[in-house]
Amino acid sequence: MKITPVKGRPMLHWVGKRAIDKVNYYPAQLVETYGIENPQTSPTYQGFLEGPNLVFQGDNKEILSALLVQGFRGKVDLIYIDPPFASGADYVRKVALRGTKEAVEAEGHSVIEQTQYTDIWANDNYLQFMYERLILMQELLSDKGSIYLHCDPTMSHSLKLIMDEVLGTDQFRNEIVWAYTGPSNTKQWFPRKHDILLYYGKSDNTIFNADAVRVPYKEGSAIGGKSSLSVSKTRSIESRQARMNDLVAKGGKIIEDWWHDIGIGSHIPQSELVNYPTQKPEKLVERVIKASSNEGDIVFDCFAGSGTTAVVAEKLGRRWIVADLNKGAIQTTMKRIQKHIGNSRGIAHYRVNNYEFQVEHELRNIVIAKYGVETERNDAFFDGSLNGTLAKICDLTKPLTRLDIQGIKDELENRPDEERDITILCNGSEIGLQSELATENSRRPINKFVVKDIQRDGVTTYAPAEANVEFKRDEDKVTITVANYISPTILARMAIDRTIFDEYIDDFRAQIDCVLIDTDYNGEHFAIIESDVPEKKSDFIVGSYTVALQRPDAVVAVKIIDMLGEETVVTG
Repeated sequence: MKITPVKGRPMLHWVGKRAIDKVNYYPAQLVETYGIENPQTSPTYQGFLEGPNLVFQGDNKEILSALLVQGFRGKVDLIYIDPPFASGADYVRKVALRGTKEAVEAEGHSVIEQTQYTDIWANDNYLQFMYERLILMQELLSDKGSIYLHCDPTMSHSLKLIMDEVLGTDQFRNEIVWAYTGPSNTKQWFPRKHDILLYYGKSDNTIFNADAVRVPYKEGSAIGGKSSLSVSKTRSIESRQARMNDLVAKGGKIIEDWWHDIGIGSHIPQSELVNYPTQKPEKLVERVIKASSNEGDIVFDCFAGSGTTAVVAEKLGRRWIVADLNKGAIQTTMKRIQKHIGNSRGIAHYRVNNYEFQVEHELRNIVIAKYGVETERNDAFFDGSLNGTLAKICDLTKPLTRLDIQGIKDELENRPDEERDITILCNGSEIGLQSELATENSRRPINKFVVKDIQRDGVTTYAPAEANVEFKRDEDKVTITVANYISPTILARMAIDRTIFDEYIDDFRAQIDCVLIDTDYNGEHFAIIESDVPEKKSDFIVGSYTVALQRPDAVVAVKIIDMLGEETVVTG
C-alpha cells in the first residue's frame, strides 16, 4: 500500500531516518466479541458504520496499515495517543491476589510485578518509531480531524518537530501543559510535575467546540477587570458589563492551554483505578474528546493502555477504535469497557499478526534470571553479558534458525574490535544447526558461538494453568461451576510450593480476575454472553452460573482470566 509524502519540510534528522513509502498488510483475526451477533471476520469501514466498536491487539504500525487498507483512510475525526515517553524505564503493575486487603506474603514476595510495556530505546529508534506511526495516523485523519499527542518534557521538543513535518507547521494548535501535584524525592532540580499535549489539526476545518471546554471563573475574580479581560480605560462600564454577562451566560471562560484543574495518581477517583501504570484520569481525556469531536464521530487511540479513551468515548456517544500491543492492556480495556457499554454498539476484538509481547517478555525474564544474564540497555542488538561473553536471547517462542545466526554474524561485521565469544540463549534449534556451529567454531579464532538451549538445560518457562469446571445441563439451561483453579505461573512468581498452596491461599478464587461465558462457542472466536467481573479487588468471582442455552447441543465455553492475565478456556 502506498503512503502519500509527508507535508512539511524536514525539521529534525536522526540516524536511520526514513519516511514510509509502503507498509505491509496483515489481515485482522477475530478473537472475541461482546454484545453483538454476526461480527465481521475482518473489520471494514462500511461494517464499522453500523457495527461494533473495535479493539485491536498487535503492533500499532501493522494495525494502522490494516485500517488504511480496510477503508478507514480519512475517516477518523480525533486521535488521542499516550505513547511511551522514552523514559528509560520498564513500566510494571503490581498484582495482588483477590480477596485480601493486604497483599499475600510468600517467601518475601508480597506482590507480583508484571511488566506491561518497556520504554527503553537505543539511539534514535524512538524517533523513527514515532515518525512512522504519525505518518500513518495523519493518513487516517478526516478533513475535520485533529490529533493530541500526550508526552512529557523528555521528548516533547523532538516530537513537536516531527509533528510539524508530518502535519504541517500551519496545523499546530496548542502545546497544552497539564500540571499536577504529588510527592517528589528529587533534590537535584525542581520537581517535574507536568505533561505536554501537542495538539494539531488536519486542515482549517478542524473541529473545536469552544463552549464544551469552558470553566467557571474563580469565586471573587474581577470579571472584566484588569486581571481577566484587560479592557482599555476608554471602554465604557456598560460595554464591560455586557461582555461579563455574556461570558457568565456561556458558563465561564474557555480553558487556557495550561490545565491545572485535573489531578493524577491519588486524585484519580477510586472507581476509575485499574492498577495500570501510567493510567490517566477520565476528566483529562473527556476534555480532549469534548473539544475536538462531536457525538457519533470516530475517536482512535493506538496506545490504549488501560482503556480510558474507549471508556470516555463510549460515555460521550462517540464511535471508537483502540489498539495496544500488550495483552494485559487489551484485557484491562475489555474488562473495563463492559461496565459502560449498556445497550450500545458492542465490541469486536481482533488480533493483528498474532504477536504476544507479554508471553515473550515473561519468557525472557525467566531466562535472564535462570542464567544470570547481566542485561545491557544501551546495546541495540545484544542483551547483555554472561560469564565474559556477549549474550543474545533469540525469539523464545520458536526454535533457533540459521537466519538468526546470520543476523548475529552481520552485527559482528559492524563490530570489528569485538573479541568476546557469543552466548546464544534459545528454545530449541533447527535440525543440524548446533553441529554446524561446532564445526564452524573450530575454525573461528574469536567470536565463537556458545548455544544454551533452555529445553536441554531443563529450564521450565511455562506451564499451563489447571482449571476444573463442571457443566450440568437441564433442557434449555446449563449450570457452570468453577470448582478449582491453579496457576503454576502465579505460584512460581510468588515462590509458593504447590504442596503448601492451601497454607497461603485460603480460596483458589483469589487467583482469578474474571470469568467469561460463551453459550454457543464455535471454536473460532469467543462471544461473551455472560461475564463475572468483580467490582472491587477484594471481591471474588461468584464461581457458579446458570445461563440459558440457545439450543440443547450448543458447545458452552468458559474463559478464566487470572490475575496475571493468563487465559484458560474450558468447554463442556
